[in-house]
Amino acid sequence: MPKVLFLGCNHDQIPYLQAAQKLGFTVIGTDLNPRAPGAALADRFYRVGYTDTEGLLAAAKNEGFQEKDCVFTAAAHFAYEGASQVADALKIPFISRNTVDICLDKTRYYASFAEHGIPVPPTCLFDPAGDGPAGEGASDPARPCVPDPGKVYFLKSDYGKSPSYCYRIKNGQIPSLPQRFDLFYRRHFLLQEEVEGTHFRVNLYAGQAAVFLKLTDAAALPVRTLGPGHAGVIRKLHGLISSLGLLNVLTKFDLIVNETGWYVIDIGLDPPLRLHLLYEHLGLDLPLAYTRFYLQSDPSGFLPWPRLCRPLIIQGTPARGFTFTSI
Repeated sequence: MPKVLFLGCNHDQIPYLQAAQKLGFTVIGTDLNPRAPGAALADRFYRVGYTDTEGLLAAAKNEGFQEKDCVFTAAAHFAYEGASQVADALKIPFISRNTVDICLDKTRYYASFAEHGIPVPPTCLFDPAGDGPAGEGASDPARPCVPDPGKVYFLKSDYGKSPSYCYRIKNGQIPSLPQRFDLFYRRHFLLQEEVEGTHFRVNLYAGQAAVFLKLTDAAALPVRTLGPGHAGVIRKLHGLISSLGLLNVLTKFDLIVNETGWYVIDIGLDPPLRLHLLYEHLGLDLPLAYTRFYLQSDPSGFLPWPRLCRPLIIQGTPARGFTFTSI
Protein backbone atom coordinates (compact mmCIF):
# COMPACT_ATOMS: atom_id res chain seq x y z
CA MET A 1 0.00 0.00 0.00
CA PRO A 2 1.51 3.38 -0.94
CA LYS A 3 2.31 5.82 1.84
CA VAL A 4 1.85 9.57 1.98
CA LEU A 5 3.78 11.90 4.26
CA PHE A 6 1.03 14.29 5.30
CA LEU A 7 2.14 17.71 6.56
CA GLY A 8 -0.29 19.40 8.96
CA CYS A 9 -3.08 17.69 10.93
CA ASN A 10 -5.26 20.61 12.01
CA HIS A 11 -9.05 20.78 11.54
CA ASP A 12 -8.84 22.20 8.02
CA GLN A 13 -6.55 19.39 6.89
CA ILE A 14 -8.69 16.50 8.21
CA PRO A 15 -10.91 16.14 5.08
CA TYR A 16 -7.79 15.80 2.92
CA LEU A 17 -6.23 13.29 5.32
CA GLN A 18 -9.36 11.17 5.23
CA ALA A 19 -9.55 11.51 1.44
CA ALA A 20 -6.02 10.12 1.12
CA GLN A 21 -7.06 7.13 3.22
CA LYS A 22 -10.15 6.59 1.03
CA LEU A 23 -7.79 6.46 -1.96
CA GLY A 24 -5.86 3.63 -0.33
CA PHE A 25 -2.86 5.52 1.07
CA THR A 26 -1.29 4.85 4.44
CA VAL A 27 -1.19 8.32 5.97
CA ILE A 28 1.87 9.27 7.98
CA GLY A 29 0.67 12.41 9.72
CA THR A 30 2.97 15.15 11.00
CA ASP A 31 2.26 18.24 13.07
CA LEU A 32 4.08 20.27 15.69
CA ASN A 33 1.05 19.95 17.96
CA PRO A 34 0.84 16.41 19.42
CA ARG A 35 -2.86 17.03 20.12
CA ALA A 36 -3.67 18.13 16.58
CA PRO A 37 -7.14 16.76 15.78
CA GLY A 38 -5.86 14.76 12.81
CA ALA A 39 -3.14 13.04 14.81
CA ALA A 40 -5.49 10.31 16.03
CA LEU A 41 -6.90 9.80 12.52
CA ALA A 42 -3.57 9.25 10.79
CA ASP A 43 -2.31 5.69 10.44
CA ARG A 44 0.85 6.81 12.22
CA PHE A 45 1.80 10.23 13.58
CA TYR A 46 5.03 12.13 14.22
CA ARG A 47 5.31 15.29 16.24
CA VAL A 48 7.17 17.34 13.62
CA GLY A 49 6.39 20.84 12.35
CA TYR A 50 6.15 21.45 8.62
CA THR A 51 9.14 23.82 8.69
CA ASP A 52 11.35 21.17 10.35
CA THR A 53 12.83 19.61 7.23
CA GLU A 54 15.27 17.37 9.10
CA GLY A 55 12.48 16.06 11.34
CA LEU A 56 10.20 15.41 8.37
CA LEU A 57 12.97 13.59 6.52
CA ALA A 58 13.75 11.49 9.59
CA ALA A 59 10.08 10.50 9.88
CA ALA A 60 9.92 9.57 6.19
CA LYS A 61 13.09 7.50 6.40
CA ASN A 62 11.83 5.76 9.54
CA GLU A 63 8.70 4.80 7.59
CA GLY A 64 10.76 3.48 4.68
CA PHE A 65 9.56 6.04 2.12
CA GLN A 66 10.54 5.31 -1.48
CA GLU A 67 10.02 7.00 -4.84
CA LYS A 68 6.62 5.31 -5.27
CA ASP A 69 5.32 7.01 -2.11
CA CYS A 70 3.96 10.56 -1.90
CA VAL A 71 4.24 13.84 -0.04
CA PHE A 72 1.14 15.98 0.48
CA THR A 73 0.06 19.08 2.36
CA ALA A 74 -3.17 20.99 2.62
CA ALA A 75 -1.65 23.36 5.16
CA ALA A 76 -0.48 26.96 4.92
CA HIS A 77 2.03 28.40 2.49
CA PHE A 78 5.26 27.53 4.29
CA ALA A 79 4.34 23.84 4.51
CA TYR A 80 5.20 23.63 0.82
CA GLU A 81 8.83 24.49 1.56
CA GLY A 82 9.22 21.52 3.88
CA ALA A 83 7.24 19.24 1.58
CA SER A 84 9.30 20.12 -1.48
CA GLN A 85 12.61 19.71 0.35
CA VAL A 86 11.67 16.28 1.71
CA ALA A 87 10.34 15.14 -1.66
CA ASP A 88 13.51 16.33 -3.37
CA ALA A 89 15.72 14.46 -0.89
CA LEU A 90 13.71 11.25 -1.35
CA LYS A 91 13.35 11.61 -5.16
CA ILE A 92 9.56 11.67 -4.79
CA PRO A 93 7.71 13.63 -7.49
CA PHE A 94 6.39 16.92 -6.11
CA ILE A 95 6.43 20.64 -6.85
CA SER A 96 10.08 21.62 -7.25
CA ARG A 97 11.84 23.56 -4.52
CA ASN A 98 12.51 26.36 -6.98
CA THR A 99 8.84 26.64 -7.95
CA VAL A 100 7.74 26.66 -4.31
CA ASP A 101 10.19 29.47 -3.61
CA ILE A 102 8.90 31.45 -6.59
CA CYS A 103 5.32 31.06 -5.32
CA LEU A 104 6.29 32.26 -1.82
CA ASP A 105 8.77 35.03 -2.64
CA LYS A 106 7.03 38.16 -3.96
CA THR A 107 10.26 39.45 -5.51
CA ARG A 108 10.45 36.26 -7.57
CA TYR A 109 6.82 35.79 -8.54
CA TYR A 110 6.39 39.38 -9.67
CA ALA A 111 9.47 38.89 -11.86
CA SER A 112 8.04 35.62 -13.17
CA PHE A 113 4.71 37.31 -13.92
CA ALA A 114 6.52 39.97 -15.94
CA GLU A 115 8.45 37.33 -17.91
CA HIS A 116 5.11 35.82 -19.00
CA GLY A 117 3.49 39.12 -19.92
CA ILE A 118 1.28 39.14 -16.82
CA PRO A 119 0.80 42.72 -15.61
CA VAL A 120 1.25 43.68 -11.95
CA PRO A 121 0.76 47.02 -10.20
CA PRO A 122 3.90 49.21 -10.19
CA THR A 123 6.15 47.58 -7.59
CA CYS A 124 9.67 48.17 -6.32
CA LEU A 125 11.92 47.08 -3.46
CA PHE A 126 11.72 49.29 -0.39
CA ASP A 127 14.62 49.91 1.95
CA PRO A 128 13.26 50.50 5.49
CA ALA A 129 16.54 52.19 6.42
CA GLY A 130 16.87 54.33 3.32
CA ASP A 131 15.09 57.01 1.35
CA GLY A 132 12.19 55.13 -0.16
CA PRO A 133 12.58 52.52 -2.89
CA ALA A 134 15.80 50.57 -2.79
CA GLY A 135 18.13 50.66 -5.75
CA GLU A 136 19.77 53.29 -7.88
CA GLY A 137 19.36 56.80 -6.53
CA ALA A 138 18.33 55.79 -3.02
CA SER A 139 19.84 57.92 -0.28
CA ASP A 140 20.06 57.00 3.37
CA PRO A 141 18.42 59.50 5.75
CA ALA A 142 16.86 58.56 9.05
CA ARG A 143 13.31 58.39 7.70
CA PRO A 144 12.41 56.48 4.52
CA CYS A 145 9.71 57.85 2.24
CA VAL A 146 7.55 56.88 -0.73
CA PRO A 147 8.08 58.20 -4.29
CA ASP A 148 4.79 60.13 -4.37
CA PRO A 149 3.01 61.00 -1.08
CA GLY A 150 -0.13 61.75 -3.11
CA LYS A 151 -0.51 58.07 -4.04
CA VAL A 152 -1.69 55.15 -1.93
CA TYR A 153 0.64 52.17 -1.61
CA PHE A 154 0.82 48.75 -0.03
CA LEU A 155 4.04 47.88 1.80
CA LYS A 156 4.55 44.11 1.90
CA SER A 157 7.22 41.81 3.27
CA ASP A 158 8.81 39.52 0.73
CA TYR A 159 7.60 36.09 1.96
CA GLY A 160 4.25 34.66 2.91
CA LYS A 161 0.78 36.17 3.14
CA SER A 162 0.56 37.43 6.72
CA PRO A 163 -1.68 40.52 7.08
CA SER A 164 0.64 41.57 9.92
CA TYR A 165 3.29 42.27 7.28
CA CYS A 166 1.10 44.21 4.86
CA TYR A 167 0.56 47.94 5.41
CA ARG A 168 -1.61 50.40 3.50
CA ILE A 169 0.32 53.65 3.14
CA LYS A 170 -1.51 56.98 2.76
CA ASN A 171 0.03 60.47 2.77
CA GLY A 172 3.50 58.94 2.77
CA GLN A 173 3.26 57.81 6.40
CA ILE A 174 5.54 54.80 6.90
CA PRO A 175 4.70 52.63 9.96
CA SER A 176 7.23 51.00 12.23
CA LEU A 177 8.58 47.95 10.42
CA PRO A 178 10.18 44.76 11.78
CA GLN A 179 13.80 45.28 12.74
CA ARG A 180 14.82 41.64 12.41
CA PHE A 181 14.48 39.10 9.65
CA ASP A 182 12.09 36.21 10.20
CA LEU A 183 10.03 33.67 8.24
CA PHE A 184 7.85 36.37 6.65
CA TYR A 185 10.55 39.05 6.22
CA ARG A 186 13.75 37.50 4.88
CA ARG A 187 15.45 40.16 2.78
CA HIS A 188 13.12 42.89 1.52
CA PHE A 189 9.97 44.86 1.77
CA LEU A 190 8.15 45.72 -1.44
CA LEU A 191 6.27 48.93 -2.18
CA GLN A 192 3.32 48.49 -4.51
CA GLU A 193 0.95 51.14 -5.82
CA GLU A 194 -2.69 50.58 -4.97
CA VAL A 195 -4.75 49.81 -8.07
CA GLU A 196 -8.48 50.44 -7.91
CA GLY A 197 -10.82 48.03 -9.63
CA THR A 198 -12.82 44.84 -9.24
CA HIS A 199 -11.15 42.03 -7.32
CA PHE A 200 -11.31 38.40 -8.41
CA ARG A 201 -9.95 35.05 -7.23
CA VAL A 202 -9.12 32.57 -10.01
CA ASN A 203 -8.47 28.89 -9.28
CA LEU A 204 -6.72 26.96 -12.07
CA TYR A 205 -6.79 23.15 -12.09
CA ALA A 206 -7.16 20.34 -14.63
CA GLY A 207 -7.96 22.74 -17.46
CA GLN A 208 -10.61 24.51 -15.38
CA ALA A 209 -10.75 28.16 -14.34
CA ALA A 210 -13.03 28.72 -11.35
CA VAL A 211 -13.65 32.44 -10.90
CA PHE A 212 -14.99 34.24 -7.82
CA LEU A 213 -15.90 37.91 -7.76
CA LYS A 214 -14.76 39.31 -4.40
CA LEU A 215 -17.54 41.58 -3.13
CA THR A 216 -15.78 42.21 0.18
CA ASP A 217 -13.04 40.46 2.14
CA ALA A 218 -15.77 38.20 3.57
CA ALA A 219 -18.13 37.81 0.59
CA ALA A 220 -17.67 36.32 -2.87
CA LEU A 221 -19.82 35.39 -5.85
CA PRO A 222 -19.03 32.58 -8.32
CA VAL A 223 -19.00 33.98 -11.86
CA ARG A 224 -18.47 32.42 -15.28
CA THR A 225 -15.70 34.77 -16.45
CA LEU A 226 -13.63 37.81 -15.60
CA GLY A 227 -15.45 39.70 -18.34
CA PRO A 228 -14.09 40.84 -21.72
CA GLY A 229 -10.66 39.37 -22.40
CA HIS A 230 -11.20 36.45 -20.03
CA ALA A 231 -9.76 33.83 -22.40
CA GLY A 232 -6.57 35.82 -22.95
CA VAL A 233 -6.00 36.28 -19.20
CA ILE A 234 -6.51 32.58 -18.48
CA ARG A 235 -4.22 31.66 -21.37
CA LYS A 236 -1.39 33.74 -19.89
CA LEU A 237 -1.93 32.35 -16.39
CA HIS A 238 -1.97 28.84 -17.82
CA GLY A 239 1.32 29.53 -19.59
CA LEU A 240 2.84 30.59 -16.27
CA ILE A 241 1.77 27.50 -14.34
CA SER A 242 2.89 25.29 -17.21
CA SER A 243 6.38 26.81 -17.09
CA LEU A 244 6.49 26.32 -13.30
CA GLY A 245 5.44 22.66 -13.47
CA LEU A 246 2.12 23.28 -11.71
CA LEU A 247 -0.30 21.68 -14.16
CA ASN A 248 -0.98 18.74 -11.82
CA VAL A 249 -1.82 20.88 -8.80
CA LEU A 250 -4.33 23.62 -8.03
CA THR A 251 -3.09 27.20 -8.12
CA LYS A 252 -4.82 30.39 -7.00
CA PHE A 253 -4.44 33.92 -8.32
CA ASP A 254 -5.76 37.23 -7.01
CA LEU A 255 -6.54 39.72 -9.77
CA ILE A 256 -7.75 43.29 -10.09
CA VAL A 257 -9.63 44.31 -13.24
CA ASN A 258 -10.46 47.90 -14.14
CA GLU A 259 -11.24 49.98 -17.22
CA THR A 260 -7.58 50.12 -18.26
CA GLY A 261 -6.64 46.46 -17.89
CA TRP A 262 -5.96 43.68 -15.41
CA TYR A 263 -3.31 43.06 -12.76
CA VAL A 264 -2.25 40.00 -10.79
CA ILE A 265 -1.25 40.63 -7.19
CA ASP A 266 -0.80 37.16 -5.71
CA ILE A 267 -0.33 33.44 -6.34
CA GLY A 268 -1.08 30.62 -3.90
CA LEU A 269 -0.78 26.84 -3.62
CA ASP A 270 -2.82 26.01 -0.51
CA PRO A 271 -6.33 24.55 -1.00
CA PRO A 272 -9.00 27.08 -1.99
CA LEU A 273 -11.56 27.99 0.67
CA ARG A 274 -14.26 29.48 -1.59
CA LEU A 275 -14.20 26.56 -4.03
CA HIS A 276 -14.33 24.12 -1.12
CA LEU A 277 -17.36 25.92 0.33
CA LEU A 278 -19.15 25.89 -3.02
CA TYR A 279 -18.52 22.15 -3.51
CA GLU A 280 -19.70 21.44 0.02
CA HIS A 281 -22.86 23.53 -0.44
CA LEU A 282 -23.69 21.53 -3.56
CA GLY A 283 -23.14 18.23 -1.76
CA LEU A 284 -19.83 17.51 -3.51
CA ASP A 285 -16.46 16.45 -2.10
CA LEU A 286 -13.68 18.83 -3.13
CA PRO A 287 -11.08 17.39 -0.71
CA LEU A 288 -11.48 13.97 -2.32
CA ALA A 289 -11.37 15.39 -5.85
CA TYR A 290 -8.39 17.60 -4.99
CA THR A 291 -6.47 14.80 -3.25
CA ARG A 292 -7.07 12.39 -6.12
CA PHE A 293 -5.83 15.02 -8.55
CA TYR A 294 -2.82 15.93 -6.40
CA LEU A 295 -1.72 12.40 -5.51
CA GLN A 296 -2.82 10.42 -8.56
CA SER A 297 -3.01 13.02 -11.36
CA ASP A 298 -6.65 12.03 -11.80
CA PRO A 299 -8.99 14.99 -12.51
CA SER A 300 -12.17 12.90 -12.74
CA GLY A 301 -13.48 14.12 -9.39
CA PHE A 302 -13.83 17.71 -10.59
CA LEU A 303 -16.97 19.00 -12.27
CA PRO A 304 -16.65 21.53 -15.11
CA TRP A 305 -16.86 25.08 -13.82
CA PRO A 306 -20.01 25.97 -15.84
CA ARG A 307 -21.85 23.18 -13.98
CA LEU A 308 -20.65 24.44 -10.59
CA CYS A 309 -21.00 28.18 -11.05
CA ARG A 310 -24.19 29.30 -9.30
CA PRO A 311 -25.62 32.75 -8.42
CA LEU A 312 -24.75 32.38 -4.73
CA ILE A 313 -23.16 34.91 -2.42
CA ILE A 314 -20.78 33.04 -0.12
CA GLN A 315 -20.28 35.12 2.99
CA GLY A 316 -18.58 34.72 6.35
CA THR A 317 -15.33 33.76 8.03
CA PRO A 318 -13.92 30.47 9.36
CA ALA A 319 -14.39 31.75 12.91
CA ARG A 320 -18.04 32.81 12.47
CA GLY A 321 -19.18 30.35 9.83
CA PHE A 322 -20.52 30.87 6.33
CA THR A 323 -23.88 31.58 4.72
CA PHE A 324 -25.08 31.10 1.13
CA THR A 325 -27.55 33.55 -0.37
CA SER A 326 -29.14 32.97 -3.77
CA ILE A 327 -29.45 36.04 -6.00
